[in-house]
Amino acid sequence: MTLRSLARQIAVVTVFLAAAFIGPDAFAQKRAVPPVVVIIVDVPQIQRDSLAGKALMSQRDKYQQNFQSDFNAARLQLQSADQELAKQKGTVAQEAYDQKAKALEQQVVAFQRRTQVAVRALEKSTETAAAELMNAILTITGEVASEMGANLVVPKQQVVLHEPSMDVTSLVIERLNHKLPSVNFPAPVVDEPGLPSQSTAKPGKK
Repeated sequence: MTLRSLARQIAVVTVFLAAAFIGPDAFAQKRAVPPVVVIIVDVPQIQRDSLAGKALMSQRDKYQQNFQSDFNAARLQLQSADQELAKQKGTVAQEAYDQKAKALEQQVVAFQRRTQVAVRALEKSTETAAAELMNAILTITGEVASEMGANLVVPKQQVVLHEPSMDVTSLVIERLNHKLPSVNFPAPVVDEPGLPSQSTAKPGKK
């Protein structure tokens, strides 16, 4: 027997053994895999262009502007108090001056803490509203995929080229506008123990 014929027999036996170990069920499963049907969705566009997405950003901007206005006023008051205290240096008793300086320092620290708390509160409210929006987007996208027989949804940002009919972004936006024209944006709560009392933030004026 030549080396070539021996190698051929070994190759045949190897294929036979592989088929035996894999078994007929594996081949049946392979044949049962459905063809891939893909749809494409631009989630950032939906978040930006949908009615709910626009309402979310509008609410966020109003609260942010309101916070900014309040903090600008508080900062100006602190600056004015600091300037007034500087004028008193050397004209009042040192003990009295030190007490005023300490009180002003505590006000500055409280101002900084309140700013940080307000930022976190606004972020938390934004995340809550964004989660509601995203859940609606996923639900509607799933419904569209089911109707179109799609078994794979791909973000548009990960696609280089595609058939235009595969992009269902506009359809998702249309259905989202009908199903969820706005989202619940919880009012940011900035009150915290140790900070000066202030009611829950209100949206800016329309």
